[in-house]
Amino acid sequence: MKINKHIIILSVFFVSVLCLFSGCIDEPPEEKENFIEITDSAGRVVSIPENPERIAVSGSGSMRYFVYLDIDLEKVAIVDFLDSKDHVWARETRPYILARPEILKKDPIGSSGASVDNEKLLASNAQVLFISTGFASRQNADDIQEKTGIPVVMYHMGNYVTEKEKIDDTLRMLAKIFKKEKRCEEVIKYFGDIEKDLKSRVPNIDDDKKPTVYIAGVSYRGSHGMDGTDPMYHPFEVLEARNVASESTTAMSQTGYIKVSKEKILEWDPDIIFVDLATLSAAEGGAIVELKNDPTYNKLSAVKNNQIYTVNPHTAMFVNHETTLANAYFVGKVLYPENFKDIDPAEKADEIYKFVDGGPVFDQLNKNLGNMSYQNIRI
Repeated sequence: MKINKHIIILSVFFVSVLCLFSGCIDEPPEEKENFIEITDSAGRVVSIPENPERIAVSGSGSMRYFVYLDIDLEKVAIVDFLDSKDHVWARETRPYILARPEILKKDPIGSSGASVDNEKLLASNAQVLFISTGFASRQNADDIQEKTGIPVVMYHMGNYVTEKEKIDDTLRMLAKIFKKEKRCEEVIKYFGDIEKDLKSRVPNIDDDKKPTVYIAGVSYRGSHGMDGTDPMYHPFEVLEARNVASESTTAMSQTGYIKVSKEKILEWDPDIIFVDLATLSAAEGGAIVELKNDPTYNKLSAVKNNQIYTVNPHTAMFVNHETTLANAYFVGKVLYPENFKDIDPAEKADEIYKFVDGGPVFDQLNKNLGNMSYQNIRI
């Protein structure tokens, strides 16, 4: 029996239409954004886009770890006020900003440090907000997330010396989000290798044969003079130096700062004084001016023997660990010159800054500090 070919064609057409509407033929799947779940530094479980393309960042020094991990800064839509184009420092000492000045061209997320304006956040079209635990509570993060619908990831910002484990966890969390695991492990290893090198250079001599030392002008919530010190100043710790302030560890800040009296400094009478150049921004000129103008400090052995040296500010919007390590090489060269004779402190600083921050910034840092970095100054 012959079958009309037109009937066959029509039959196939109707069967195809029927299958389409009844689900016999699979439609191409819709492309969906991949999400991952992470546990942030506050213990909150947050669902966020994998390797987000547009982010917001808030908190003092908040861009530091993004620079450490070499995360594409084009992804950063909006930043903390203190990292933004609306805030200019007279003396910029943050290595991550000096190495990546394009950060300072970005709009602020709030009108002051660590503040978040929800309207600005929404207008930025950020897919995720990263916010520091140092200036926001878990409740703050939950409120922002609820009101804006934008996932909020909290991360720990602190002192790598005293909070290494927490900061390593933070770096690894960020690295997982942005697929920077290899870079993260390189940074963590680099910090460890620098510490090992410094420790390997410490001579095997009795403490009583080492000079006593003091660090002045340490910054904490502003600049300070001779009275601002750190009982656990890391360059002294890693080099096993005799820090006269080590007995005063009570009431120490998160960054290590404590305040001591002039009388106590005179009593300690350190052999060598190092001055953190953050002191240049202190009221009435800070530690260097005090040493020059206050006659009572002329009694100090360090003043009499011209043993006053300068180091770069390690605390600027929390602790810049790379500057801490760079300072340690200069301090080591002063304390143990034979063991550090192969080190040029400025060159070593740039080696560290290039690896950690992506650029050699020592010259600019030194210029911003009146060309006083790593100097033996006469009082």
